[in-house]
Amino acid sequence: MKYKGRMKELKIHDTLKYTKNIIDTVREPLIILYEDLTVALANRSFYHTFKVKPGKTEGQFIYDLGNRQWDIPKLRELLEDILPKTTSFDDFKVEHDFPDIGKRTMLLNACRIYLEANRTKLIILTIENITEHKKIEELHEKIRELEARLKKNLKL
Repeated sequence: MKYKGRMKELKIHDTLKYTKNIIDTVREPLIILYEDLTVALANRSFYHTFKVKPGKTEGQFIYDLGNRQWDIPKLRELLEDILPKTTSFDDFKVEHDFPDIGKRTMLLNACRIYLEANRTKLIILTIENITEHKKIEELHEKIRELEARLKKNLKL
């Protein structure tokens, strides 16, 4: 009987290790929150992008992370108003000026999941940094405006 219990424990450990490795492989920053909005887990990309450490992230309330740099009104709207009414959302745009990394434009995607085995509710949140894409888009718009002015001046 002890052998079966030990094998089950090893399978759970392997499953957790497997899941953690998959999460760390995701290129976009990813954070998993418990229902009370404390951080269960984040991936390497999240830690690298936002310059935070696992020891100061996991178990913390999301809005308290990094000297409260995650206390973002649009994020609160998303997590407290929108997500409870739906199971997921895509491309929720948030702009924020982070003290250590500067102004960022991000697209947030999230889904709620329920783990039957231990009756745990989780939120998976991915963050796509579109800051550079936005800058390029703005430059393209300026170029179009300049071209239009140039054409107008040439016709005069």
